[in-house]
Amino acid sequence: MHYTIEYDDVASCATKQKALDDCRQWLGRRQFNKVVRLLKEDQQQSSRYMVTVGLSFQGIEGYPAEVLIDTYWK
Repeated sequence: MHYTIEYDDVASCATKQKALDDCRQWLGRRQFNKVVRLLKEDQQQSSRYMVTVGLSFQGIEGYPAEVLIDTYWK
């Protein structure tokens, strides 16, 4: 996904929301909700690397993956 979408001003809240919206659109609402639930339930028990790998299996890499992790994994 990150290969096809360019994100400007990655520090802005609007860009972070755009990345989350892109993830939701990519996965679909049901799968996105499952991913969010799993991230919240993990409560940083897994290594960040493994969470990143898991998201890459879903097709989410780069900036969108980082936003998902920073938003829901904590």
